Amino acid sequence: MAVAPINLPAYQRAERKLLITVAEWTEGSTQVREILGRRTEDSSIDYNADIETTTDILGINYTDINRTQPQQDFDPFLVIGGSQLAAKLNDIRRRNAISELDQFTVYIITAFIGDATNGYAAEKQTGCTIAYNSIGGDANVNFPISVYYSNNITTGTVDKLSDDFAFTPD
Repeated sequence: MAVAPINLPAYQRAERKLLITVAEWTEGSTQVREILGRRTEDSSIDYNADIETTTDILGINYTDINRTQPQQDFDPFLVIGGSQLAAKLNDIRRRNAISELDQFTVYIITAFIGDATNGYAAEKQTGCTIAYNSIGGDANVNFPISVYYSNNITTGTVDKLSDDFAFTPD
């Protein structure tokens, strides 16, 4: 399989808005999606690799990566009008139904690979956990969250850069 090229002019940096995280869950029989990051100034996916480094008797270092445990924090994640995810998480918090926090599908869309004609590169991870870390704040209600990725990945493409996309597996 050929590696897809980055769709930017030579030496132009990809803007952060071209890495899109979308949460998906089901309410009754309705599929709900929300793009994460509104009003969040900085958010990166941390892979938290389990790394083991050894040195043999010749002094040569070897590094093994046993697994990754990807996580992404959204702080602040403000409670704002129209956020269905904030409402969902607050309902889970109020009922102390923490077992429901691991029932999310999360899409990572790399909009700097692909285009509107052929689709944008994406991965779909099922069985992800979205956990709330606290609630409160000073002038506004902050509800910071952490997304814990499952590593149960299906690669594919999405047809558009909005929350009503169609995902097509590779």
